[in-house]
Amino acid sequence: MEWSLLFNAFIGILAILNPIGNVPIFLEHVENDSAKVQRAVAILMALSIFVMLTIFFIFGTRILSVFGITLPAFRLAGSVIILIVGLRMLQGRSKFDPGGIETASAHGGTFTQARNRLSHILVPVAMPLFIGPGSITTVVLYAEKIKTFPMFVMMIGVLFLATLVVGLCLVVSRSIFNLLGTNGTQIVIRFMGMILCAIAMQFMIDGVAQLLPGVLNANFIHGAV
Repeated sequence: MEWSLLFNAFIGILAILNPIGNVPIFLEHVENDSAKVQRAVAILMALSIFVMLTIFFIFGTRILSVFGITLPAFRLAGSVIILIVGLRMLQGRSKFDPGGIETASAHGGTFTQARNRLSHILVPVAMPLFIGPGSITTVVLYAEKIKTFPMFVMMIGVLFLATLVVGLCLVVSRSIFNLLGTNGTQIVIRFMGMILCAIAMQFMIDGVAQLLPGVLNANFIHGAV
């Protein structure tokens, strides 16, 4: 069992999902809902993220091959989008504008309201806020490293643990926001924006390195992916 690979995968996936940095964006979309509905939406969203990550982990390479997309091209395209998102966050702006998002219907039980709310914010919050080019690329590239069935099962467990952390952060998102405050949240958003910009540039370097093997300095190529 390659525990170092599993640990690296967990840290990498969790970093790209960025649950703490995404708390303010999530709250912007559920601020008009009750606390119970917010928690239910958080749980449903975490399950949706896990399902989508698992689908891309299992079928990602096949999906890319169907469209004739190479991994270097996918890396480069993902790096551009992540860079744009990171630059917006560095400016203290949310990744997406919540304007025009309808509030969940007040009719029905908590689960019904949460399901209605999720249908409105699955895009753009779950995808591509959480499930974007970066996370898709990350799970696809780690899938390439899996050679045995036990490691395949363990990687599914890693995806579950990462999305469990995301779910917990979203469930207690209001408390996290109150603890950090507006200024603290802005600091987190800007810091994670810088991290995302760095991740984007690393994806770009890795993509170019795959296209032009032996040209770039190997010390600056990300060995984990």
